[in-house]
Amino acid sequence: MQEPLSSREGESSLRLIGAQGRSCVQLRAAGFSLIEIIAVLVLLGLLALAVINRPGTKGTQAIVEADALRAALRYAQSRAMADVYTWGISISSGSYQLVEDNPNVNGGILPGQSSNSRTLPTGVTLSGANLVLFDSRGQPVTANIAVIGGASVTASTNQYINVTETPTVQTVTVTPYTGLIP
Repeated sequence: MQEPLSSREGESSLRLIGAQGRSCVQLRAAGFSLIEIIAVLVLLGLLALAVINRPGTKGTQAIVEADALRAALRYAQSRAMADVYTWGISISSGSYQLVEDNPNVNGGILPGQSSNSRTLPTGVTLSGANLVLFDSRGQPVTANIAVIGGASVTASTNQYINVTETPTVQTVTVTPYTGLIP
């Protein structure tokens, strides 16, 4: 049997009456404990931190275009390694294009494109090296090899191309001697 207790305002209590008429247990509901309130505040703080630091979509096009440029450079390098002429990528602020000096090739096509060039989306720009050329060993060189058996000076410094979508800048690097494009 239960009977309500008179209690302080805002609290509710119950007194359980046993078989012999004595009260056995007194239950009291007084609100939230300090530990529960702190736990909720900590969880809300973590949730707010996750929302504030959430990566946005700003700069994602720069990352995508930098990866596409790396792929185009690697493609030009592999084409040069299968040829005696230089192949490379010519770069302007809003696009880049596959270039070659082989008189027997009628313009190569970039993978994933229908032509030898790629135009960047609005808001994405390129800066840095204007022309990256590779010889038959895959090394970056400083000038075209226009005749069979010709040679060119191997590039001796890193070549950098910056792909920018404010505020993100992705740097594409072509290393000297090896032509590694990390």
